[in-house]
Amino acid sequence: MKLTSLIYPFIVMTVLSGQARAADLDTIIPAQSEDPYVPVEVGSGWYIRGDVSYDLATSTTGNYRTYSLVAPAPAAPVFNYNTNAYDQIKFVSGKTISAGFGYQLNAFVRGDLTVGSWSRLVNGRDKSVGVCVAGAPAGATDCRSEETGKAAAWELMANGYADLGTYVGITPYLGAGAGFTHVSYKDITSRDFCTDAAGADVLGGTCTFAPAVHSGLGSYRLTMALMAGASYDISQNTKFDLGYRYTRVAGGNMYNFDAASIAAGASGPQGTDKGFSTHEIKAGFRYEIW
Repeated sequence: MKLTSLIYPFIVMTVLSGQARAADLDTIIPAQSEDPYVPVEVGSGWYIRGDVSYDLATSTTGNYRTYSLVAPAPAAPVFNYNTNAYDQIKFVSGKTISAGFGYQLNAFVRGDLTVGSWSRLVNGRDKSVGVCVAGAPAGATDCRSEETGKAAAWELMANGYADLGTYVGITPYLGAGAGFTHVSYKDITSRDFCTDAAGADVLGGTCTFAPAVHSGLGSYRLTMALMAGASYDISQNTKFDLGYRYTRVAGGNMYNFDAASIAAGASGPQGTDKGFSTHEIKAGFRYEIW
């Protein structure tokens, strides 16, 4: 048998099998390269929050003006304004309720916008040297005044936080905020008492003046805050937040003159406070919208 008769069929089979493999390769669809950029879902990182806080009692100082008779004149009596300082203005403990929404920029930075509301009893106290009123009881050398009322407020704050890492589901954080508070005083009742040189009330401490009612005033005030606390991951989207907030509210008007002083010609605000600080223990929840 000739050698060529053996080689020829082998060559034919090799060529045919190569063509078949080429045909199979032509039917293979090339794999698409994956796009490394994955767009973020709309709303990813946003969260809503709600909080309630216990606000410790706090105090400040302030001023009040008096409008008093200087000397009678032939045509009309002459009055004069004087400014006195309160010994103390005290805000009784209360609570603040707030809600807001925010955005988690990354694992360490977030910010939110919150609205809060609170209402507290307010007490003012002052002691002045000098006879309380003309015709004061014997032994009265000084006087003191007490003011009682209520203040209500709502606030709008923009806050930023630095999350300090998550450990077994707990994330400590530090924060700061800025905004404004509208403080509105309700009617203030003022009472005057006569005292002796030792500060004891004389004859029960009641002066000849009846309690005077002053209409309250409201004002917008710059507000700054510092926060610290920690959140706990209840679930993937829900966090329990417990923290402390220090807030400084700027000073403003408190109340007007009483009706008798206004009738005599007094005008403008009578009482002002010099601003006050609050210390709050806050607890609430944040729900992340994914």
